[in-house]
Amino acid sequence: MILATFVSVTVLNLNSEDLARVVPPHIGNLSFMRKKLFLNNYSFSGKIPSNLSHCSNLLNLDLSVNKLQGNLPTELSSLSKLQRLKLKFNSLTRNIPLLFGNLSSLQVFTIGSNNFGGKNPETLGWVRNLNGLSLSDNKFVSTIPISIFNISTLTNNNHISGVLPSGIGNNFFEGPLPSTISSMRGLQILNVSNNRLSRQIPKYLELLNLTNLSLSYHDFKGALPTIGVFRSVISTSFVGNKKLCRGLPDFQLPKCDYKESKHNKKASASSYSEQGLLHVSYHNLLKAMSGFSSTNLLGMGSFESVYKGLLDQTQSNMAINILDLSHEGASKSFIAECEVLRRIRHRNLVKVLTACSGFDFNGNDFKALVYEFMSNGSLDEWLHPTALQNTERSKLSLLERVNIASNVTCALDYLHHHYETPIVHCDLKTSKVLLDDEMTGHVGDFRLVRFLPEAMHKLPVDKSSSIRVKGSFGYIAAECGLGSVVSIEGDVYSFGVLILEMFIGKRLIDDMFENGLNLHRFAKAALIDRVEKLIDPVLIQEI
Repeated sequence: MILATFVSVTVLNLNSEDLARVVPPHIGNLSFMRKKLFLNNYSFSGKIPSNLSHCSNLLNLDLSVNKLQGNLPTELSSLSKLQRLKLKFNSLTRNIPLLFGNLSSLQVFTIGSNNFGGKNPETLGWVRNLNGLSLSDNKFVSTIPISIFNISTLTNNNHISGVLPSGIGNNFFEGPLPSTISSMRGLQILNVSNNRLSRQIPKYLELLNLTNLSLSYHDFKGALPTIGVFRSVISTSFVGNKKLCRGLPDFQLPKCDYKESKHNKKASASSYSEQGLLHVSYHNLLKAMSGFSSTNLLGMGSFESVYKGLLDQTQSNMAINILDLSHEGASKSFIAECEVLRRIRHRNLVKVLTACSGFDFNGNDFKALVYEFMSNGSLDEWLHPTALQNTERSKLSLLERVNIASNVTCALDYLHHHYETPIVHCDLKTSKVLLDDEMTGHVGDFRLVRFLPEAMHKLPVDKSSSIRVKGSFGYIAAECGLGSVVSIEGDVYSFGVLILEMFIGKRLIDDMFENGLNLHRFAKAALIDRVEKLIDPVLIQEI
């Protein structure tokens, strides 16, 4: 093979040339090739040579628009420097090899219009630099793995073609469009036509930056949205959906002659409202969070995610706590917190603005609490900053720590002694103390609170009961940790631990705490004659 005699090739382009009709079998011997190999648009047949894997410096491989058959060689997964792999418009079959997740440098992967089948491998989500993906017009039998939509370069600058979690053009996918699409703010073209999708067209599509949308030949029903891409007849296609109605006049759809379902009513208007609280819907919150955008995510807990959001009604930032209702106890937690926040008000408690309990656009249960946004985060973040936070923030001064401790004291005093029924927080710790613009402390997270019988300070708890004492390790008094009592004294113990953490500057779980030593015992021993070794070095330096 004459190609094997080339010794200094960096780019080889054989496209549209009158050469042999099969990919040269010895082309992999060009292991010295440094950059690009173009064999596209020539009608090559046969299989892709596995020895292409010898071209270890290859950056760009284009075998598009040929008649290649057989499987995708697993050996190509060793091309660690490969950035662009194009195989569209061939007759390739079988599965995508799992090892293709090892192509860590891959940026563009296009295999549309082939005969690939089986499942889309979860390992594609490992390719963290991917910003272009086309899987359309194949014979896949599964959804795209959710891991793909965690690739930041893909979701922020999206060039996905044809396929989304539950849709590939000309296949047999059923059910609703998945809500995960709502977070893909960079998505511009979405084509899931010729499938069997049903229910209403999700309103979150209004919020995306789509320039072209095709939902033709499905079983969608109900009112057509009217915002975003739905304003343009040219940019949208809904042919073959006989149950759609209303929409803008240009679409010439019939009037809706049915009553909106209970689910849809609850998605469009909040089902929870109290005097003085905002009225918000699922749609309001979705828009405020930019469609569950990862850039708006503030943090995640055991069964909730907290997003920063800008509500149209107030034009100010809010903290939106979205409950993951798949976790056992999440609904009870929501009800408990609503009950508390409905009844209590204090300047040092995190202020609840509203709650939303209903359904999303797919008819799934949805529950959220909306709080006043605390711009300076949690006390825990200030005491134990990450490397990035360490460079952005100054350390808490002695005066600031004293003021925050006083704020927490006032909040507990109100809960324990100045409400009609004593209230026990049950999970007081530094991460539950949030700081506003002026570094004022506010106690938050009331999911585990307990109302005590009037004029009583202790409430016996059945150890087998679902309302036994819960909390965080290290902050719970020993007697409460056994699940025996709920008491305001338990909160006081937690407050004492919080004060130690604030002024010692160490976490409850620290490398120095072993063989039974903990923060409490460390402080008790040091107070005798080693106070200078106890105090946070930041405070010693300040003094």
